[in-house]
Amino acid sequence: MQLHIIFTYLLLFFATSNAKVNVLKASDVAESALERELQTWMESNEETDSFKQMIELFKLPTSLQRKNYNYFTGERHTVICKTCIATFKVFIQYRRDGKSAEDILTRASKLCKLLNLQKENVCEGLIQLNGPIILRIIDLKPNITAVDICGVMLEHNSCSVISSEFEWTVNIDTSPAKTIRVDDTNKILKLLQLTDIHYDPKYEVNGNAECGEPACCRIGQNVTNDKGKLAGYWGDYNHCDSPWHAVTDVLDHINSTHKDIEYVYFTGDIIDHGVWETAKDGNVEILTAVYSKIHETFNHTKVFPVIGNHESHPPNVFAPGTIKDDRDSMEWLYRTLADLWIGYGWLPESTRATVLKGGYYTVSPRQGFRIISLNNNLCYVYNWWLFYQPQDPSDQLQWLADTLLKAENDAEFVHILAHIPPGDADCFSTCRREYLKIINRFKHIVTAQFNGHTHNDELQVIYEAQSLAKPINVAWNGGSTTTFANLNPNYKIYSLNVNSMEVKDFDNWMYNLTQANETPDQRPKWYKSYSFKEEYKIPEITLQSLHNWLQRISIDENMLNLYHRNFMKYADPALEIPCSSNCLKDYINRIIVNRY
Repeated sequence: MQLHIIFTYLLLFFATSNAKVNVLKASDVAESALERELQTWMESNEETDSFKQMIELFKLPTSLQRKNYNYFTGERHTVICKTCIATFKVFIQYRRDGKSAEDILTRASKLCKLLNLQKENVCEGLIQLNGPIILRIIDLKPNITAVDICGVMLEHNSCSVISSEFEWTVNIDTSPAKTIRVDDTNKILKLLQLTDIHYDPKYEVNGNAECGEPACCRIGQNVTNDKGKLAGYWGDYNHCDSPWHAVTDVLDHINSTHKDIEYVYFTGDIIDHGVWETAKDGNVEILTAVYSKIHETFNHTKVFPVIGNHESHPPNVFAPGTIKDDRDSMEWLYRTLADLWIGYGWLPESTRATVLKGGYYTVSPRQGFRIISLNNNLCYVYNWWLFYQPQDPSDQLQWLADTLLKAENDAEFVHILAHIPPGDADCFSTCRREYLKIINRFKHIVTAQFNGHTHNDELQVIYEAQSLAKPINVAWNGGSTTTFANLNPNYKIYSLNVNSMEVKDFDNWMYNLTQANETPDQRPKWYKSYSFKEEYKIPEITLQSLHNWLQRISIDENMLNLYHRNFMKYADPALEIPCSSNCLKDYINRIIVNRY
């Protein structure tokens, strides 16, 4: 996923320094030399010879601007962490010394440009959107430390928080689980999962698909050319989001093809990846347009939505309820979504209170069944407000534990919807650990979880804390309707047992973007790419059968290759990149989720 601010780009930049520097130790670069040179530059604005040499030496190759530093390991990750701490020490002290926000943001933008972290307009946009929030948190929290900031963003054995406030627990009921008797039935209920639409109102057909910015194919990005890669009519494999006609096509196709859908789960992310130039008014306009089209398409079918990390302004940033002012408060987003979701009749008025509090809710659409929709973007490591208020943001996890206890007492099976998958490292570890503890306690009533965020066709199998032999739950990922990046669009149709609401199978639907763009005057040719049971030769979907399947693909490279192709949604450019045996095994690691 995209990184959204100078500081995170800065960390990625120094992660690549180890391959370029042999005369300096990584620890010297990250702590001593870097901190000294940055401090001198910040105080005097003088670019000394040594500062210029360091900048030139460490200038980021353009090819690495979109890489995610969270996937680096070993020495590179150590360099990232130490560099992060040194950098934030300088910025925090600079603010503590009374320097103005304007001065600090100007310096940050200049540093971004000097290091080739992004183009000038992107650097300035990211700093202007995110910088004031970080400075405000520094002002509000006198005891904030660079170590804790970097420990949140870069969680690792070599980089972790030190303040006790980041370690907290949820009060979870410890009484014996109450099982629910289930009557046998062959009756099936059909469910649509739609996720990660990422509608871009600036998408320009035949625009620049290789713009060198975080998101391309947008109006105003250089001059449209006829030699480079041009944005396709139905979308583009490069870092481009969805034009409006592609958004409406998927919805119209689903509506005309699947007449037996009883529920729609939308697991988040409507806003585009133009992370350096979002605005509240623009986000509200996009959210309103897309939700209006969803309502128009599915009419009286119940839709249960989730907030994505891109819905906020700036992206990823969700202030706690104690922040009330118009500049940083989340009231504008939560009120917009509550009005839309309740106004369209998808949710009852009783859900408004928790939606306004933190963007989460629960509803029981039928007897014996409950849906819980979480806003787990609150735990996102790029949500800067985690530095300020890390303990159970918006009281969401305690509410989840209490809601599940009531569901157990009421003999209700539960689906949990959230944007970020439960095992994703993008969610802060304490939140992730406490969530998995809750799932472990109520695993007998949580019959499925549904997520988005990654854009890939994948799943996660959750295991007991101390055993990789005992699967306890499964989370299904819907993929994405956007092609961002190097993917085909898709959606999923699940078949559920009408009594237990367990997933019995699902069909994945998609189209090939290369072929679609060859005939722009024709609608894309959607097709069912596979049924999960048929594709992986699983007689039935149970936790034990998924565990057996994992064991099988760990030794059957042909089967693992098949999973990899589906993971990439058979996108032409993605499959052109070789994936060795070790590369393939990383996909197994993505499936397995364990509290430890």
